[in-house]
Amino acid sequence: MMRLIMLTVLALAACGPPLPPPRPLGSNGPAPDDVECHDERTTGTNMARSVCLKREQVDENRKAAQDWEKHPRNSPTNAR
Repeated sequence: MMRLIMLTVLALAACGPPLPPPRPLGSNGPAPDDVECHDERTTGTNMARSVCLKREQVDENRKAAQDWEKHPRNSPTNAR
């Protein structure tokens, strides 16, 4: 009887609403509109962590990656 009650409670808990999206650390209120959060996986592992950056930082990172692709610094063709 106790197992049936426990299984019922666990089944009802599993059917609950989804978790809210992550908030940036240090903020007590809702996430501002200018913050983007996404899951990031480190190379060589399947563990993901939530990363929240301001939109300006995301744009800077994207531009830096595009610049690096156009002009790589450590390629064999640039060796002196």
